[in-house]
Amino acid sequence: MASTVRLTRIWLLLVALSSAPLFAAATQTKPVKWVRGIYVAETPSPQLIASDQLWSHAEARAKTLRGITLRGQGRSMLPLYKPGTVLVIAPIKFADLRRGQTVVYYNSEHRQVAHVLVAKCDDGWRVAGLNNRLHDDEGVTAQNLFGVVAEAYQPLPAGTSVASLN
Repeated sequence: MASTVRLTRIWLLLVALSSAPLFAAATQTKPVKWVRGIYVAETPSPQLIASDQLWSHAEARAKTLRGITLRGQGRSMLPLYKPGTVLVIAPIKFADLRRGQTVVYYNSEHRQVAHVLVAKCDDGWRVAGLNNRLHDDEGVTAQNLFGVVAEAYQPLPAGTSVASLN
């Protein structure tokens, strides 16, 4: 009995290893629909990727999407995006924005802010950080929109392989 259980575990481990990418490519985390009462289903969950491949992978994806890469700062998008998450920002038409997307916009201090679209208003979109108590004082308009978060990447924790995450 014990040997059967052990053989089954070894077999499952071999299956997981054989189906895992050899070089620890991106691993999608579980999709999220709501965070702290904010709808985020149109926002990509971060993919875990080996630290040494993170930037090259993100930049290749950005090039494919005709976008750019940015490193997220601050804690306003916790728990979805940790500080240091690499974001792929793609261009998007203002008319194509949807509730639940995370966009990057320029605030009145000309700083880029990545927050979630909460509600469409007459003068644009109301946005909020997931870790903030209130929505932003400024909204997103066609004039201050920079782009939409198309993909997000976080480094695998040290000593973690893709196979152990599956």
